[in-house]
Amino acid sequence: MPGFTCCVPGCYNNSHRDKALHFYTFPKDEELRRLWLKNVSRAGVSGCFSTFQPTTGHRVCSEHFQGGRKSYLVRVPTIFPLRGVNDPAAFDSCSFISSA
Repeated sequence: MPGFTCCVPGCYNNSHRDKALHFYTFPKDEELRRLWLKNVSRAGVSGCFSTFQPTTGHRVCSEHFQGGRKSYLVRVPTIFPLRGVNDPAAFDSCSFISSA
């Protein structure tokens, strides 16, 4: 049975080992998808990852969402401890929610 590995750079969570976590696909909504891509940013990563375009197989684990889970109010991943950029001002998570 295939599993999922989080596609966030530096995160190695996977669905086989980390059974309590949830793994979310990138949204189809263009604005939400843009925010996810911006926040999950692989900027500065060289090689094939520098032009990252997620497919249906790419997942982001629940550890990257406030409260540990995606919800109606928490729709964009903003927690990236390995990157050291957990400053809320650095993310565009509220602009989509407030304009909805």
